[in-house]
Amino acid sequence: MGGAMLLAGKVAVIFGGSGAIGSAVAHAMAREGAHVYLGARSQEKLDWAASSIRTAGGAVETFVADVLDEYGTSKQVTHLAQQTGGIDVVVNATGFMHEQGKRIEALSLSEFMSGITPFLSAQFNIAKAVTPHMGGNRAGVILTVVAPAAPMAMPGHLGHIVGCAGTEAFIKALASELGPANVRVVGVRSHAIVDAVQAGSYTGEIFTAKAQSMGITVAQWLGGAAQSTMLGRLPTLAQIAEVMTFLASDHAGAITATVVNITGGATHS
Repeated sequence: MGGAMLLAGKVAVIFGGSGAIGSAVAHAMAREGAHVYLGARSQEKLDWAASSIRTAGGAVETFVADVLDEYGTSKQVTHLAQQTGGIDVVVNATGFMHEQGKRIEALSLSEFMSGITPFLSAQFNIAKAVTPHMGGNRAGVILTVVAPAAPMAMPGHLGHIVGCAGTEAFIKALASELGPANVRVVGVRSHAIVDAVQAGSYTGEIFTAKAQSMGITVAQWLGGAAQSTMLGRLPTLAQIAEVMTFLASDHAGAITATVVNITGGATHS
């Protein structure tokens, strides 16, 4: 593949950078010339993700951050931005264990909020930390991965659906604030990712619980999810990484305040 690299010379900060999605996105962005900075809670997992990117010839560094800590995240990002002179691309690929499957009669308030509070807190803390170091002469973009539940109405997913809808609303509201500063805010709505479980994604635990409650294997559950899409297949980690890399590039410079649907047609609103 010849031609100019999509993200040549750009600084990309990836939260949840050691996870299945975060590291796949980091690989693709590094391959396209970005200098990637991976943030997560565990240095051990970060080292593993970083070494695999280095092996492929990418420029990568790591930092430890807990995105649920507002002050700590801002401090880490400020330190990083002082080293890099600014930030071009931010990816929120963080995820949190939460309750899926219980209907309201069996659901506690804290279980309901587990699908909302950590996701929106991370979204806020990351945005708050990075925005002072973005925009102006260097066009910026903040990208967030979101599950497909926002437009859905299905039993047993009250907190998850509300949390996803909140994330999508946050993306649009923040985009309206940051547009004048030359920063775009875009979401990527993905369905269950077919190869993320093998890649060690925490969603494996959620899918396993769902499958068990239905008396089937995770592979069978994923098969059923695939059949529920228009294309009859689930997105892959590579597809998500490539779409996000494109969205981070100048080719997508007119895209903001929206959620790009890569669910295979499982949702269409």
